[in-house]
Amino acid sequence: MKNTFLLLLLSGSLVTTAQQHITRSGHVHFFSSTPLEDIEAATHQMSAILDLSNGSSAGFAFQVPILSFHFEKALMEEHFNENYLESERFPRSTFEGTIENWADLPDNEEWNDVIASGTFTLHGISKERTIQGQARKQGDSWEIRAAFDVLTADHAIKIPKLVQKQIAEQIAVTVDAQLTLR
Repeated sequence: MKNTFLLLLLSGSLVTTAQQHITRSGHVHFFSSTPLEDIEAATHQMSAILDLSNGSSAGFAFQVPILSFHFEKALMEEHFNENYLESERFPRSTFEGTIENWADLPDNEEWNDVIASGTFTLHGISKERTIQGQARKQGDSWEIRAAFDVLTADHAIKIPKLVQKQIAEQIAVTVDAQLTLR
């Protein structure tokens, strides 16, 4: 059932019920910091679905097209897509899982801590992850945000020796999305 959930999101032919919230414009930002150089990029093309039909936990999935990340310097963007993430070969990053403590969330406009557990896939490598974040109700919408680290070694992202001191092995990622009732 989980694979069907993600497949519906990725295909764009999402049939929703009163218990599902979606976005096609979530924000993802990443930052790599070393003493020699800071590298960052962002996209507003994250698609996500929040399925509240289970009650005790919420199904959650997102996908991000890798080519949608934009950098300050065009050469960084080119190297990122061609050399590091191989965006033509691995066109998207995904997460598919559940927000475990959903039933405990108060139905108010305050930020509340949540824990998402599931499979995060980047560069063709899937890893089980537990990610701490926050959620809050805003009218008929839910806002979700999280910050987590991605290790380049965990996803077989090879950094050439020539630039190893310019690219961090641990990349800070932030995700922000407002999911609206459909």
